Amino acid sequence: MRATSEMVLREIAGEYLLIPTGETALKIHGMVTLSESGLLLWKKLQSECTEDSLVEALLAEYEVDPATARADVCAFLEKMDEAGLLV
Repeated sequence: MRATSEMVLREIAGEYLLIPTGETALKIHGMVTLSESGLLLWKKLQSECTEDSLVEALLAEYEVDPATARADVCAFLEKMDEAGLLV
């Protein structure tokens, strides 16, 4: 899986925002704010990756147990998929 190319990542006033473009802008009216861990996952999703590789990225960056990392990745992917941001 990977992130749609119709979202542009910008840092504005210390916050990371995804701004919809193209047809995605017709579906999403506004911006998506990313947490620090969400930013890490979004950046990984710029190229094809697996759920396991996302979990490994969280484990490498944060002091978190594998079960929590997997739950966080699953929740993030679910929200991104519901919003139509994954391809």
